[in-house]
Amino acid sequence: MDPKKHPSAVRTATATTQAESARTQRWDFLDQLRAILMLIGIPYHVGLVYAAHAVWIVESPENSLPVTWALQFSHTFRMPVFFLIAGFFAALMIRRRGAGHWLAGRGRRIGIPLLTSLVLVSPLMVLASGVAAGGVGNALPALLAEMSSPSAAWTVHLWFLIYLLIYCVLFAGLWLLGSRCGLGAVVGRAQDRLEQDPWLGWLGLAALGLVVLACAVVAAKLEMAYLMGGIFVAGQFVADGVMFLVGALIASRPAWFEAFTRPRWPIWGAALAAAVTMAVYQDDEGDMSRAITYFLMPVVGVLFAHLLLSAARLWLDRRTRLSTAMVEAAMTMYLVHVPIVLWLAVGFLAVGWPAEVEFVLITVLSVAGSYGFHRLVTRHPTLSLLFNGQAAPARSKAPAIGKAEPSSTRA
Repeated sequence: MDPKKHPSAVRTATATTQAESARTQRWDFLDQLRAILMLIGIPYHVGLVYAAHAVWIVESPENSLPVTWALQFSHTFRMPVFFLIAGFFAALMIRRRGAGHWLAGRGRRIGIPLLTSLVLVSPLMVLASGVAAGGVGNALPALLAEMSSPSAAWTVHLWFLIYLLIYCVLFAGLWLLGSRCGLGAVVGRAQDRLEQDPWLGWLGLAALGLVVLACAVVAAKLEMAYLMGGIFVAGQFVADGVMFLVGALIASRPAWFEAFTRPRWPIWGAALAAAVTMAVYQDDEGDMSRAITYFLMPVVGVLFAHLLLSAARLWLDRRTRLSTAMVEAAMTMYLVHVPIVLWLAVGFLAVGWPAEVEFVLITVLSVAGSYGFHRLVTRHPTLSLLFNGQAAPARSKAPAIGKAEPSSTRA
């Protein structure tokens, strides 16, 4: 066969070579980025106590505009980028293990920590909420009320595990459907077309924004925008699901991953501009502001994912003792940090210090407390199973495509 006369054969051979090369590629920078995205949640939730733009579980009388703007900005990209990375690894692992085996593993690694947190962590958050709202005497009534009618106060930071578990189930079903009806070939032809005309990628990005916006509008019209007491937000669910699928598409072709993680400075500029725009509009109450926000959710997510992944590849693609500890601890720290933050914030309500000082102190104490709990978890296999979904303490290994199973919940 003459490759010059058979371009498809050239593409197949190239893809095979890239896949073989990728099997030995190590991605310390992705491990670290997931951990950083997870751990940023600690100062983010501390900042909500002092934010001027939102009312949270514990609300300090002292507000901080710098903290508020930092929260607004980080909120535009942190979890969308996490879901893109989760979808990326989902596509790699389901191809290696098969849908059934992969989904069973996701159920264990995501479902067990979720159930553990709902039983052991959520009551502590609800009790803190009751004390903040009505004093110590209101703690138990608040807990009983929340147990009878659960709302977002019961999940707070745990919503992402619920979403992620649903995405994994849907992705496994989509994978099985695609293998039986030839959906993969259709997707492959679409990817070929994108490679021939990169401008179609920008149109596709705009189309993703319109899809999310349309879903949010339909959900609002059907009065389904907020379900289960606010635990399930339809527009957000669609936006993060889109990011999950984008990550899976990037994983399907090693050349796409290579291109996506190489810095392109104009796209960095576009990502920053889009994120700032979304930060300005995302908490306004007007219909136009909400429309802009929903449209920009996947746009900012994809652009900022490129910025963060390419930056991490530039500057974090090596392992240190600090990065190893951070990667190992991120999941447990994220699960348990919110009750620590809330109870410290309740204590600081009686202190009239500047908001920025209290913010720093609570952040430091919360990081120390949640890391101390992680150290306790690593000493007991049962605790490790409950909070990490595996019986043995997690040990960080540099992930290799097709060899190591990265935890898609570390973000």
